[in-house]
Amino acid sequence: MGKLLIVLTTILVAHLYVGYYTNLSIHGGEKIFFIKKHPTLQMKFENLYTREGDYTPLNRMGAIEANVIINYCKYRLGIETRLENESELEVCKAE
Repeated sequence: MGKLLIVLTTILVAHLYVGYYTNLSIHGGEKIFFIKKHPTLQMKFENLYTREGDYTPLNRMGAIEANVIINYCKYRLGIETRLENESELEVCKAE
């Protein structure tokens, strides 16, 4: 019973603190794992900037796309932003 509790606790902690995204570059398809900066139940993230040339300016970005970037910045990079200007977007993109 003790070993089962240890295994379940390890799985829970891993779920809260390990995330991944899929690299979308030319040789993409590989999963990139990372340690989250904040615990969350979300494991799969999207890094919209893994493809070269894919760039949407902030003024043309939809709410869903902005929310994806905000979540990625917060949990992957530890940067809490509301994407109010282009420089905040560049910080998330540069990492």
